[in-house]
Amino acid sequence: MDWESARKHCTERNWEWSLELIDQAEKEIKELEEKLKKCQDQQKAQRLYNACNY
Repeated sequence: MDWESARKHCTERNWEWSLELIDQAEKEIKELEEKLKKCQDQQKAQRLYNACNY
């Protein structure tokens, strides 16, 4: 998502209330992306571990 475009859109329309929602959504997306990366790394490590044991 293009967060800056969303912020600009809301600022142009004086929708200050929505800027907080955008900030929160961006923060949540970043946290989820970090968790996803961690899970993917763990899955990859588990596959490598399992491959070495067979």
